[in-house]
Amino acid sequence: MEDSPRRAIRQSPPGNPAGVPRLRGRVFARLMLAFLAVLAVTLGAVWFAPNVIASRAAVIAIGALTGLFGSIVLALVWSSRFESRIQKLVTVIGSGSPVLSEELARQTSDRLFLEVIRTWQGAVRSLQEGWLEKQDEARRNYHALSELIRMMAKAVDERATYLRGHSERVSQYSAAIAEKLGLDEKQIEQIRLAALLHDIGTLGVEDYLVTKNAPLSPDEFEIVKAHTVKGAAILRPIEMLHDLIPGVELHHESLDGMGYPYGLKGDEIPLMARIIAVADSFDAMTTPRPYQAAMNSEYVLEIMRRLAGTRYDAAVVNALSILVRSGAVEVKPIRIPVSFRMRRPMVETA
Repeated sequence: MEDSPRRAIRQSPPGNPAGVPRLRGRVFARLMLAFLAVLAVTLGAVWFAPNVIASRAAVIAIGALTGLFGSIVLALVWSSRFESRIQKLVTVIGSGSPVLSEELARQTSDRLFLEVIRTWQGAVRSLQEGWLEKQDEARRNYHALSELIRMMAKAVDERATYLRGHSERVSQYSAAIAEKLGLDEKQIEQIRLAALLHDIGTLGVEDYLVTKNAPLSPDEFEIVKAHTVKGAAILRPIEMLHDLIPGVELHHESLDGMGYPYGLKGDEIPLMARIIAVADSFDAMTTPRPYQAAMNSEYVLEIMRRLAGTRYDAAVVNALSILVRSGAVEVKPIRIPVSFRMRRPMVETA
């Protein structure tokens, strides 16, 4: 599938497909008129010269010099005027203002130059329409990708009852923290999507470990810890998701170097991962888990403040604290659904 700038260059502007050939014809016609004018002057000189000059060689020389001089004069005059107009057009193009281009078109009396302006305006319109189409296509593709990521996150969370909604909440908390820290829209969106996928690596962990209702043994915990690198491995073949990998792979790193998978310290940990780490821990502690009851949000924030600078980024923890206290981040009580085992029907005995 060839969809490149080279292909776009080969195609004529859809708003004015015959504009360039027509302009070329107009330029050619003007040059031909100039040439015919010079030729007429030269022939007139040759025609009348014998009445004055007897030498045929002198007649030819006068005709050649007249033609050459006339061509030079016409070329200088025409090129000077056209250069001045082109300079005005370049200034208008540089401004990018369609109002100025229309004003320039109204002011010019040269039809050829007017054709240049109209051709340029048609090319600009074609580029704008193409750009808008590409933008719409990119938005549609991005929306589809975003929905696919949300579906993947939901599929990950559905593996265990206590994890339902976890990725969505971590994503909301992370985006709110990023916005509070003053990051731009692009960074906020990247952090939101990375947080949605932060546990995607658990797809490579055995079900019995993810759904276990008791604390993990040290060996089991080592297996579960691999979900960070497995998540990065899942995303790495998808070039569009490369910017999300730091949040997925490094959200369990700790500022003091005691985290995993690589034991990074301080600023070695990307801000994206530091934000997701705080949001992930906050949601884990404020929701019921098989190994612990849900904790009060203020109590959790107090714990995180004590660990700020060693386990968590202090600025990130502070941003989350402000959001929770202001009500911008609301922690709703979550109750794990109760599952009932089906009983076998009792067999009636006579």
